[in-house]
Amino acid sequence: MLSALLPRLLAISTSKHGSNVAEVVLSLTSTQRLEPVAESIFGSTPASADALRQLMEHPFGNYVLQTLLKRLADPERRAAAVAKVRAATTTSNFGRSVLSRLGEADGEPAGRTEACNSIGLEPPARPR
Repeated sequence: MLSALLPRLLAISTSKHGSNVAEVVLSLTSTQRLEPVAESIFGSTPASADALRQLMEHPFGNYVLQTLLKRLADPERRAAAVAKVRAATTTSNFGRSVLSRLGEADGEPAGRTEACNSIGLEPPARPR
């Protein structure tokens, strides 16, 4: 079933129930099978840029984008993907919401507070 749905991920991400299915598919997909999906959205082709724009502009698609970003295991790949989202963020899309929910709103890497807490350190205060 995952094999049938992964190629259609972008298409199903833009409906209320389809986006829920897409999130579950992304959650169940192996890291190896997730890479082509990530490349189709965060790659350097015009089609990738269009796919990212579609997800960022859609009220349901942005949740699929968040799930995909959370699943990226390679820190460098994730940072590059977050940078693409940050660069494509406008006042009229859901980019700020995506970044905020990932803990990346002010350029702070997601998980920083959790990492500090896990080793018993006080997380640094955010600059004001």
